[in-house]
Amino acid sequence: MITFIRSVVAMPSKLEELLAVAKESVPVNKRLHGLDVAIAASFGGQRELAWVLDAPGVGHLEDAANKLMTDAEYRAILKKMETLVMPGSVRDQIWRHV
Repeated sequence: MITFIRSVVAMPSKLEELLAVAKESVPVNKRLHGLDVAIAASFGGQRELAWVLDAPGVGHLEDAANKLMTDAEYRAILKKMETLVMPGSVRDQIWRHV
């Protein structure tokens, strides 16, 4: 089992708008690869959001990424995020359960 975390920093004054768009991605993820995705927000002055999911293995993540990137609805959500996310702030982490 692995945990995948993608975090981003919102542009100034755009956290609430980014959160709303991020929540749109949850049902699309579920439809395409069957995994539950949680949206998490940092607190204490940061403007950071994260998508967190548990997957059976890295191969499942690769399959999920391919399905997402070929889905028109998901690509439209990414387009909405272009002006909401601080350039260069995307960070991916993959954690192995031990």
